[in-house]
Amino acid sequence: MIAGLAAQALALDANVPPIQPTPKHIKVNPGSMPLTAGTRIVVTDPRLEAHAAVLADEIWTLTDAKPALVKGEARDGDIVLKINPALRADEDILAAQNVSIVRTRDMAHTISVADQAVVEGWDVRAVCEGTASLVQSIAGGKGKSSLPHMEVKDWPHADFSGTMIDCGRQWIPVDALKAAVVACRLFKIRYMELHLGDDQGYSCPSKALPRLGNSNQSCMPGGKPCRVWTWKEIAALEAFAAARGACIVPEIETPGHHGAMARSYRDLFEGPGCMDMASEELYKGLETLIDEMCGVFKSTPYFDIGCDECNWGGVGAGPWAQVYKRNHAVEWDPQGARNPHELYQVHLKRLSDMLRKRGKLTLAWEDFPRDGRMKDNIIPFIWYPHAVAQDYQREGWTTITVPWDLSVPFPEWNIYICNGSRLGRTDKVLGGNRPMWQMSAICLVNGWMNGVGERTERTWGPDTKINQEEYDKRYELNRNRVFRLATPVKFEAEGVTLGISYFLGGQIAFGGDLKVTLSAAPSGGKIHYTLDDSEPTPQSPVYTEPLRFRKSFLMNAAYFIDGKQFGAVTRNRYDYQDIDGFIADWQYSGPYTMAKKDGPSLFDVAFDPEKASGAKWITRKPGKNPMIVDFNEMGFGGIGTIYLRTQIYSPKAQKALLFVGFDDAAKIWLNGALVLSQNSARTVDAEDRVDISLHAGWNKLVFKVINGGGQWAAKARVRAANGGLLEGLKTKPD
Repeated sequence: MIAGLAAQALALDANVPPIQPTPKHIKVNPGSMPLTAGTRIVVTDPRLEAHAAVLADEIWTLTDAKPALVKGEARDGDIVLKINPALRADEDILAAQNVSIVRTRDMAHTISVADQAVVEGWDVRAVCEGTASLVQSIAGGKGKSSLPHMEVKDWPHADFSGTMIDCGRQWIPVDALKAAVVACRLFKIRYMELHLGDDQGYSCPSKALPRLGNSNQSCMPGGKPCRVWTWKEIAALEAFAAARGACIVPEIETPGHHGAMARSYRDLFEGPGCMDMASEELYKGLETLIDEMCGVFKSTPYFDIGCDECNWGGVGAGPWAQVYKRNHAVEWDPQGARNPHELYQVHLKRLSDMLRKRGKLTLAWEDFPRDGRMKDNIIPFIWYPHAVAQDYQREGWTTITVPWDLSVPFPEWNIYICNGSRLGRTDKVLGGNRPMWQMSAICLVNGWMNGVGERTERTWGPDTKINQEEYDKRYELNRNRVFRLATPVKFEAEGVTLGISYFLGGQIAFGGDLKVTLSAAPSGGKIHYTLDDSEPTPQSPVYTEPLRFRKSFLMNAAYFIDGKQFGAVTRNRYDYQDIDGFIADWQYSGPYTMAKKDGPSLFDVAFDPEKASGAKWITRKPGKNPMIVDFNEMGFGGIGTIYLRTQIYSPKAQKALLFVGFDDAAKIWLNGALVLSQNSARTVDAEDRVDISLHAGWNKLVFKVINGGGQWAAKARVRAANGGLLEGLKTKPD
């Protein structure tokens, strides 16, 4: 064993495997252990059987060789999984144990790879974290895969490395949550929190309150309203996560963001601006839900009660609340609650007591009114960009860092330096969390999963030195591996991509013809797909050859081996946009500027391209959206003028339409004649329609685009006089 390697050393030594987060101690020895058809996974404890099956599938996906699961003596080339409760970390770890926050040296794991690969962990989860590093270390391709000879000892610096997924504003199928669990598993994110309900919807089933979720909505027009999962689905999700060393943390949003719950059960969950915290009926309903959820989500030591963005000022004003106030007091206060602030404290204490009885510690977003009497009952997520974490720490709270504003460059950031606060290593920082708000299932799988593990490094090892370039390379390798393991069906699209967005709805915009090719690993299965946003089944169409599209569609595809789904569904939304007539072929000249002149003042300044000669023209390379000339993307910005030119071929003399968009102002000449002049700020999304006359043959179009700051872009397309396709249209950059 040697001391943990600095990132610079990692960057210089190509033999060090791309393990992420960076292990505390690693030593790489000469040689490697091949992974072959004869490799087995030796299970030394029945508690590891479920995880061993997971590991076997992961190795199969990456190498096309599936290890057999065996018990008994190991032989050369085997992977051995062990639990060793005597294993200890080299530093104290702040963690939840026995419904308390303690400093412990539990939770460590070791890896030794030589003739055999032995992963030993303090408990099942520690073994899972060790095998995550093992999977990240697999080198080579199919038929030539191996593990480097190495020795590793590692542990989490703090217990709570987490993420949150919003299941209360758009529909998130359990299948998509399973894909997220795979990402958490590989990046050693120990807790995946589910925001189960909000004003728009409620997703978790209830046997006692079956109307919950009966009036669900979506947070965006055209979005999919939340649905209610089945009990079978969430039990399967809990087992799926536990087999991978991840814990599902449920969240009931109280007392605000409760709209969907209130629509379903007004007598229980409605109130004056938020849930009525002066109502005994509310706590009967909440205890019922808490009891049901704790019965399903058994592996987590935490439960989140929300407390985000709540209008609680009117609570307790009605005459019905007087009896409640007399009967309930804030902890250590001899008299009953007197005002909304104190009623909120009672609310926090009552829920934390309910959860403590069920073996859970209580988490909440920092929006609740801070009162030091609650410091042993609530663990706040500190996430607003104001420096308050140190105030909580001074009062004795245990906190979890949730970055809204890193406040320092990423290589300097960690769970102790964030949102304007700087904490000490002796402060009670339980870990870090990264929330995903409002996104669809498509955004979850394609967008959120791209970045979910990015900051785990700074929770797992806040003192690890980061070389950003090396870190990004490692992260890219592991991110690609996550997608291969989580969603084994791969989409490859050929065509004109106009933009990709994975925020809220999530989509890929395209124009013209799109060819979509699907592939999957490991071998031996069939890809089934749907185009109506339904979940694929063995009865869905079988993929046999590339698919072609010239319209919007939703594609979900899953891999089935012997009729059983392998991995999660790959999903995407493709938005067709009519690009016929758009001009992608341009030359540009500039930018041109003039001292002491703003954008509008440059409008009538004639630079070299407007003169007989002297301008230098460069052929433009299309960017992310070839139909839009994005000068910012090309490296230009500020105040200035850029000229574009192209030639348009028309097979005959004819009337036509020129549609143009620009940011901020523009002049346009066709064959030397000025056809548009507009000196006013606007965005490129707006589109002007100009009547033009084309000569037979080539026509010269010149576009002067003036910028006053901010976005700088232009676009143009030519259509027939009736707005339809102009037959025989061609362009060239000249």
